[in-house]
Amino acid sequence: MTKPVDLSWVALVAVVLGVTGIRLFGLSLAQVDLGVDEAQYWLWAQDPAWGYYSKPPMVAWLIGAAQSVCGPSEACIRSPATLAWAGTSLFVGAAARSLFGPRVGVVAGLAALLAPGAIFSARIISTDAPLLLFWSAALLALIRLRAGGGLGWAVLLGTAVGLGLLSKYAMLYFIGGLVLAVIVDPATRQALLSRRGLVVMGIGLIVLMPNLLWNLGHGLATVRHTADNASGGGLTPGIVDPLAFAGAQVFIAGPVVFVAFLWAVWRGIRGQVGPDERLLLLFSVPVFLALTVVATLTRAHANWAASGLIAAFILGAAVLVRAGRTGWLVAGFALALAFQALTLWGDVNADRWVVAGETPYAPVLGWDTFSDAIADRADANGTVTLVAERRSEIAALAYYGRDRAVTAKAWPPASGQPPQNHFQMTRALTGQEVGPVLAISPCAGAARFAASYARVIDLGPMSTPVGPIEERRVHLFLLSDARLPLVAPGPCPGR
Repeated sequence: MTKPVDLSWVALVAVVLGVTGIRLFGLSLAQVDLGVDEAQYWLWAQDPAWGYYSKPPMVAWLIGAAQSVCGPSEACIRSPATLAWAGTSLFVGAAARSLFGPRVGVVAGLAALLAPGAIFSARIISTDAPLLLFWSAALLALIRLRAGGGLGWAVLLGTAVGLGLLSKYAMLYFIGGLVLAVIVDPATRQALLSRRGLVVMGIGLIVLMPNLLWNLGHGLATVRHTADNASGGGLTPGIVDPLAFAGAQVFIAGPVVFVAFLWAVWRGIRGQVGPDERLLLLFSVPVFLALTVVATLTRAHANWAASGLIAAFILGAAVLVRAGRTGWLVAGFALALAFQALTLWGDVNADRWVVAGETPYAPVLGWDTFSDAIADRADANGTVTLVAERRSEIAALAYYGRDRAVTAKAWPPASGQPPQNHFQMTRALTGQEVGPVLAISPCAGAARFAASYARVIDLGPMSTPVGPIEERRVHLFLLSDARLPLVAPGPCPGR
């Protein structure tokens, strides 16, 4: 007898495909230049490797794959994030359906697809999109494995964990969740303390091993950067940052779903949840708690806890569906759709949008014009080597100057110090460059370069437009006759 078609799942897939198509179309119309991290990830993709200075390699691999299909445009570079969120929504829906039935599956899938954080993340290329794709796949595989699934689910779990670690080391939180689940959840313990568990561990290690070897061969660059990033430059205990961090989670998940998730957490504290809900709490609450502690002691960006939202989407959906809160669901999704429309409109009109006398999109506008102007000045002064002090300018010059005969470099790290960014590790100025060097500085003052170059010509300031009312201002210098070893210029006066 033919199994009936699950119309609720068909509807979810149709909505996911429709929203994804709209998002991809929006990317093609957006007037938003690549941000500094996006441009840097694109540069990584031009040199495929098993690791990079600040992140594992997955984001670069995805950009490289997309570029081979649709070229180096901004929309193409960002498209893997949009597609990753489509996959995440379907994995979340499938996981929720496995635990709580088709209605919760549909609501959870939509909650993941239309969360404000997803709407924002799906329009930029970052490490979060692939991380959450593999996290949600791993959670689905664990749920199915825990319910008696076969070896195939163990293979998927190990592969997803390994690929998640190749996306962002925050996938380690998932491993922590697995450890907690083995301790407190009998079904998980039975599934993983077996041959299937050995398969999970073995495949995960095999997938991750090349990145570990790359780190060992590069002074643990990515590991060191991740640790430094988490420390935030030292302990600064306070109450404002953790409150802001917690508030950001409400916005990222969507207020309706997150409040429902908090109700599930409260029920869990009171011991009023079953083993399935308890499992999901293990993959969400510890993440939020750990990052809130980090925010209290030093700092934590709002997206650092994004992995905890995967289980939160499922728990929130389960609470709302079981309570029959259809009105709340409709209101939450209506707000989400309004935010989606506003975001699309904002991206398409980014170069014309002014709010309270400022340009909201200023950090991601005007880089193409800036790079062309810098390349023109380099041509006029007979040089092909550029050096900038700020990572944003180096990244923009690398991407938007890709068709010009110029190479953007960074000043080398201080003597005896490790590189402070990817450009210092791979594109540091050496003093052996042929011809003069065009230096891009945030301020005037030729004396700042005297320690490294005997001849410094002040070419004056340069301004390029950033949107309708702002400008990007730099000061240019032509450097020649290097004095080795090079020393990066000191801080600008008064800064």
